[in-house]
Amino acid sequence: DPLGRAQLLDFLKKEFSAENLSFWEACEELRYGEQSRIAEIVDSIYQQFLAPGATRWVNIDSKTMERTLEGIKTPHRYVMDDAQMHIYMLMKKDSYPRFLKSELYRNLLAEAVIPPETKKRVFPFMRKQRHSSPSP
Repeated sequence: DPLGRAQLLDFLKKEFSAENLSFWEACEELRYGEQSRIAEIVDSIYQQFLAPGATRWVNIDSKTMERTLEGIKTPHRYVMDDAQMHIYMLMKKDSYPRFLKSELYRNLLAEAVIPPETKKRVFPFMRKQRHSSPSP
């Protein structure tokens, strides 16, 4: 959801960890982007997020970094998968649960519009239970 993702990014900026979501999105661009741009995108991801002194450096463990650096020698669409999964799990276990408890998220929910199709019963053939009458 674009609005939810934008709100999460705002939250992560306040927590000084917005680079994690940006890295994840860059990896998605690599995975689903144009074949002709793979080497360019891999280099861009490396320069922004993984290189020593990178401006938006992400914190991945040494083993994952080693595998990723070895992989980018021959760039391909899935070369960042291990690093992307590592960052995803960090966000899933840490940042995202905090976001769900934040005022920012509560405000987002308060402004949400519930689509009419979610109000329909799952099984339309089932009728509502009627109150039983007190008579026998």
